[in-house]
Amino acid sequence: MRTALLAAALGAALLIPTAATAVVPPKNCGSMSVEGKRYQVKADQISCRSGRRYAGRYLRSGGKPRGYRCRNYPSKKGRVDFYCNSGRKIFFAIRR
Repeated sequence: MRTALLAAALGAALLIPTAATAVVPPKNCGSMSVEGKRYQVKADQISCRSGRRYAGRYLRSGGKPRGYRCRNYPSKKGRVDFYCNSGRKIFFAIRR
């Protein structure tokens, strides 16, 4: 009897649909000009204020925040200039 109840409970638990997590696009943090070039800054899991500050520093001097890995992309490959992440925290700039 006990195993039948346990099996029924497990079967019912497996039939309940689980909530899927939604994919949320990065926040649009506005545009900025650095050395005469215009960029659109995007950030995810950090504030726009931090994303813009980090992006400006990276574009001006190549300095990246501690713990972040950054990758530059050549202009021939697309419009993304660079992409930096630290686990789930991301910021990047798109050439305009």
